[in-house]
Amino acid sequence: MMTQGEDARLIEAISAERFQPFLDECGGDQARAMRLYAWDSEVARALQSPLRDLEVSLRNRVHRQLGGRYGQPDWWNVRRAEPNWYGREEIQAAEEKLARRRRTYEACDVVAQLSFGFWISLLGKGGRGGNYEMKYWNPSLRHLFREHRGGREALHGQFDRMRTLRNRIAHQERIFHRHLDQDFRTAVALLRHLSAPMAERHEKHSQVPEVLARRSGVLSGREPVRL
Repeated sequence: MMTQGEDARLIEAISAERFQPFLDECGGDQARAMRLYAWDSEVARALQSPLRDLEVSLRNRVHRQLGGRYGQPDWWNVRRAEPNWYGREEIQAAEEKLARRRRTYEACDVVAQLSFGFWISLLGKGGRGGNYEMKYWNPSLRHLFREHRGGREALHGQFDRMRTLRNRIAHQERIFHRHLDQDFRTAVALLRHLSAPMAERHEKHSQVPEVLARRSGVLSGREPVRL
């Protein structure tokens, strides 16, 4: 068991401001809040795996689909396939980054540099002048999601929630307050549209359900923290 002095030094390292939401959740119980902080980190690590595979699978499937539709690997350079201003800025930034690193690069190198948000945006409306429904969704991307019921906007919303979760984890922000069981189910359901074998792999082997089930035990002290 840690002493109050040891807890105080840990909180100083974490920062009082960052630790306060954990303390609030635990009714001011400092020891319990420290255990919640550890569990929050544990579940974030577990969720990184399905989110990583979801991002990579979406990126690869969308890229292949649009490359096939528009007849070249750098499909974004086809006039009628050109993305909106946000997409063009993302692509330009990726190309500039690659140009600083090497003399030549290929479309696949650009694809690997583009963010999760970029690929999710292609499922959106596209904003003024984008019209992604007609440019990407109707002629091409809807075929990736044949089993989806609820329309493009609902699908985009689900992916965007996964992007928010992924970014919170990447920036070391707390996630204990989210409906993490639903987040996990959403990630696997979306992954199933893109790669059924990958979705089945996570359903069979993911640590997320076990970690979620550990929460009450960790907070009470019945189960050990895992760092």
